[in-house]
Amino acid sequence: MDGASRENPGLAAAGGAVRDGNENWVGVFALNIEICSAPLAELWGLYYGLHIVWEQGITRLELEVDSKIVVGFLQTGIPDSHPLSFLLRLCYGFISRDWLVRISHVYREVNRLADGLANYAFSLPLGLYVFNSVPDSIASFVLEDVNGPAFSRTIRM
Repeated sequence: MDGASRENPGLAAAGGAVRDGNENWVGVFALNIEICSAPLAELWGLYYGLHIVWEQGITRLELEVDSKIVVGFLQTGIPDSHPLSFLLRLCYGFISRDWLVRISHVYREVNRLADGLANYAFSLPLGLYVFNSVPDSIASFVLEDVNGPAFSRTIRM
């Protein structure tokens, strides 16, 4: 799952991909949010992604997020006075249901399909779109996702 914001705050969108335990394609979603901050876009993507996956009856979930801030929020929480606490509580409501959810941070290069879906959502009218087949404009990202990340990243130690 990924969120995107053009400016901070600015036009925002989110997207995500769902695969089963055997890495088989299940579906994708795109969400045009309108205007918000980047972390809020990430959390909206997380919320709708969790909702979609729960409705599909998936009982074990590995959630990959490329925002260290959002992963930190999920692992350590934030005060109720924080402006994002309402949405984080909604996400916790899904995560705490009767299923196994593992949250991990991944680099953007590994999350290119979700990033592509979030950017694709900018071209859609406001709202949530769930696709059972791949929109043509993101087909190349799906192929990259199936073949694994092809980009290296230098990490400063």
